[in-house]
Amino acid sequence: MAGAFILLGVGCIQFTGSGTSGLDGGVFRSVDKGAKWTQVSAIATAEGPKSLGSQDITALVQDPSDPKALYAGTNGQGLFVTLDAAASWRKVDGLGAIAVTKAAVSAGNKCHIFVASGNRILRSTDCARTFQNVYFDPRADAFIRDLVIDHFNSETIYAATSKGDFLRSADNGGSWSPAHRFQTDIRQVLMRKADSRVLYVATLHRGLWKTTDGGATWVELNENLGEFPGSADNMRLAEAPSASDSIVASSNFGLLRTVDGGATWEPIPLLTPPGSTAIHSLAVSPTDANAIYYGTASTFYRTNDGGAQWVTATNPTSRAVTTLLVDASDDSVLYLGTTMLRQSSSPF
Repeated sequence: MAGAFILLGVGCIQFTGSGTSGLDGGVFRSVDKGAKWTQVSAIATAEGPKSLGSQDITALVQDPSDPKALYAGTNGQGLFVTLDAAASWRKVDGLGAIAVTKAAVSAGNKCHIFVASGNRILRSTDCARTFQNVYFDPRADAFIRDLVIDHFNSETIYAATSKGDFLRSADNGGSWSPAHRFQTDIRQVLMRKADSRVLYVATLHRGLWKTTDGGATWVELNENLGEFPGSADNMRLAEAPSASDSIVASSNFGLLRTVDGGATWEPIPLLTPPGSTAIHSLAVSPTDANAIYYGTASTFYRTNDGGAQWVTATNPTSRAVTTLLVDASDDSVLYLGTTMLRQSSSPF
């Protein structure tokens, strides 16, 4: 695919990629808020694959202290890191060829990196040179769904599992305790940027919960979601840090927005009818609550006015857009990761 254009109402989006069958995945980067995209999957080292273009990207995170440093987790080839804003990547040798579901970098110490792989959590304290197991779930069918590091107290780590266990470590992953059991598959944990004691837990089929005291007590936020069919299923969350208590949530319904921390919700108008499109990724600009992005199996969507108008484009690859990241230091820069959707028992 040399390039593709789609015109819709408020503008156009252009995608450019490698065009090589089987190598059109990996990571893509935009420097103009998603108007144009370029594949940025080159691997600088001679060992292993020469490009991330053949890889399913299962996690994409930015170092809180260095916006040019990003980590990309893959479904079977381990973790890759870039120190030049995705111009080139190198494999993190300390992990080997494992499946990575999530990764997290400490805001207090950039050399402290956590990785989830299947039913275990690994930690590096030497800038990804080596990793050690710090948590193991004896249930083979349990998966670590999310990892979140407290950005005000980096010794505090939260983890969520497919079995509904919400875990907490107060000593940088050295030991863990159950903070809550949700009795359902947890899909995501969202921590407020302004107050790390405020966390939201999104689940597969039982909606949303919130804590304002770091997990000691919880409030269910599903009562006002009932008028939106499917809104409690397959939830994904994105905070709008520039607007107090503002969160966008995707689900089987579509997109919803709250501006009061989840007490009330309103639908964001989409081009497709409610319940008709599976949303695989979601992001909101850190500086503009009206700049919203989401990806499906075939299409990338963006709006700059809170959903009044949308610009769409066919995905740059044959793969789904499953990871979206807005650069924390420059919201005109976006990254997306792609995955080849398949029927599998894998958690990806």
